[in-house]
Amino acid sequence: MTETPQPTTALSEDEQKTVRSAALRAGALVAQAEPGFFDTFKESFAASKAVKGASPEVQKLVTGGLPEMPSGGMEQVNARTFELLTQAVGILKEKAPQLVEEYKQVVLQSAKDVAAAADDTSQKETAAIGEIERALAG
Repeated sequence: MTETPQPTTALSEDEQKTVRSAALRAGALVAQAEPGFFDTFKESFAASKAVKGASPEVQKLVTGGLPEMPSGGMEQVNARTFELLTQAVGILKEKAPQLVEEYKQVVLQSAKDVAAAADDTSQKETAAIGEIERALAG
C-alpha cells in the first residue's frame, strides 16, 4: 500500500506561505475593521479557535512561519489580503483539492470568531467578512 503524500509537502515554500498568510491576514483584516487595544488580545485568541478545531492537514497549512505582512495604506493591505485569499484557494484547488472546503471554512470561521470576540459583530466587521467570503469563492 502506498502512502499519499501530505498536502503540505506538495506545496512549495512560497505556496505554503501564501496559504498561511491568507488565513492569518483574513483574521487581521476583520480585527482592523474595528480596532481597539484590548480587543486585539481577545481577537488573537479567538482567531486560533477555528484552527484548533481543524484537521491536522489544515492546521499544518495555516500555522508555522511568519505570514506575509503587506505594506501600504489600509486599501492596499486589504486588497493584498483578498488577493492572497484568492491565490490560496487556487493553490489548494490545484495541489490539495481535498482540503479546499475545510480551509475555506476554517478561514471564514476564524474571521467570524475574531469579529465576535470583543463585543457584538459590527457592521464594518460584517462587511469585512463578506469580502473574505467573496475572495474565498474565487
